[in-house]
Amino acid sequence: MLKIFGGMIIGSIMILMLLGGASAADQVLANVQNLYLDQINRPDTTTTLLLLVILSIFLASLTAWPTKPVMDTKQVIKNLRRHCS
Repeated sequence: MLKIFGGMIIGSIMILMLLGGASAADQVLANVQNLYLDQINRPDTTTTLLLLVILSIFLASLTAWPTKPVMDTKQVIKNLRRHCS
Protein backbone atom coordinates (compact mmCIF):
# COMPACT_ATOMS: atom_id res chain seq x y z
CA MET A 1 0.00 0.00 0.00
CA LEU A 2 2.81 2.38 0.87
CA LYS A 3 4.59 1.52 -2.40
CA ILE A 4 1.46 2.38 -4.38
CA PHE A 5 1.09 5.69 -2.55
CA GLY A 6 4.75 6.54 -3.12
CA GLY A 7 4.44 5.60 -6.79
CA MET A 8 1.43 7.86 -7.19
CA ILE A 9 3.32 10.79 -5.64
CA ILE A 10 6.41 10.22 -7.78
CA GLY A 11 4.25 9.81 -10.89
CA SER A 12 2.38 13.04 -10.28
CA ILE A 13 5.64 14.92 -9.67
CA MET A 14 7.09 13.54 -12.91
CA ILE A 15 3.99 14.58 -14.88
CA LEU A 16 4.11 18.08 -13.42
CA MET A 17 7.77 18.40 -14.34
CA LEU A 18 7.06 17.22 -17.89
CA LEU A 19 4.16 19.66 -18.28
CA GLY A 20 6.10 22.74 -17.29
CA GLY A 21 7.80 22.46 -13.94
CA ALA A 22 7.08 24.89 -11.14
CA SER A 23 4.77 27.11 -13.18
CA ALA A 24 2.51 24.13 -13.95
CA ALA A 25 2.49 23.11 -10.28
CA ASP A 26 1.59 26.67 -9.25
CA GLN A 27 -1.23 26.73 -11.80
CA VAL A 28 -2.58 23.38 -10.54
CA LEU A 29 -2.51 24.60 -6.93
CA ALA A 30 -4.23 27.85 -7.89
CA ASN A 31 -6.97 25.92 -9.74
CA VAL A 32 -7.49 23.60 -6.78
CA GLN A 33 -7.73 26.52 -4.35
CA ASN A 34 -10.24 28.33 -6.57
CA LEU A 35 -12.39 25.24 -6.96
CA TYR A 36 -12.26 24.52 -3.22
CA LEU A 37 -13.25 28.05 -2.25
CA ASP A 38 -15.98 28.11 -4.90
CA GLN A 39 -17.38 24.80 -3.64
CA ILE A 40 -17.42 26.04 -0.04
CA ASN A 41 -19.25 29.23 -1.02
CA ARG A 42 -21.97 27.48 -3.02
CA PRO A 43 -22.31 23.70 -2.89
CA ASP A 44 -24.01 22.31 -5.97
CA THR A 45 -27.34 20.54 -5.79
CA THR A 46 -26.02 17.10 -6.74
CA THR A 47 -23.64 17.07 -3.78
CA THR A 48 -26.39 18.17 -1.43
CA LEU A 49 -28.81 15.58 -2.76
CA LEU A 50 -26.19 12.85 -2.57
CA LEU A 51 -25.42 13.70 1.05
CA LEU A 52 -29.13 13.73 1.92
CA VAL A 53 -29.67 10.34 0.28
CA ILE A 54 -26.68 8.79 2.06
CA LEU A 55 -27.82 10.25 5.39
CA SER A 56 -31.37 8.97 4.95
CA ILE A 57 -30.13 5.47 4.02
CA PHE A 58 -27.87 5.47 7.08
CA LEU A 59 -30.69 6.53 9.40
CA ALA A 60 -33.06 3.98 7.88
CA SER A 61 -30.50 1.23 8.38
CA LEU A 62 -30.11 2.27 12.02
CA THR A 63 -33.82 1.97 12.64
CA ALA A 64 -33.94 -1.45 10.96
CA TRP A 65 -30.89 -2.72 12.88
CA PRO A 66 -31.64 -6.20 14.23
CA THR A 67 -31.95 -6.42 17.98
CA LYS A 68 -31.07 -9.40 20.10
CA PRO A 69 -34.19 -11.47 20.71
CA VAL A 70 -35.34 -11.69 24.32
CA MET A 71 -35.49 -15.28 25.55
CA ASP A 72 -38.52 -16.58 27.33
CA THR A 73 -38.05 -16.85 31.11
CA LYS A 74 -39.20 -20.47 31.19
CA GLN A 75 -36.68 -21.39 28.50
CA VAL A 76 -33.85 -19.70 30.44
CA ILE A 77 -34.76 -21.57 33.63
CA LYS A 78 -34.96 -24.83 31.70
CA ASN A 79 -31.49 -24.28 30.20
CA LEU A 80 -30.02 -23.39 33.58
CA ARG A 81 -31.47 -26.54 35.17
CA ARG A 82 -30.05 -28.66 32.37
CA HIS A 83 -26.54 -27.21 32.79
CA CYS A 84 -26.52 -27.15 36.60
CA SER A 85 -27.66 -30.72 37.16
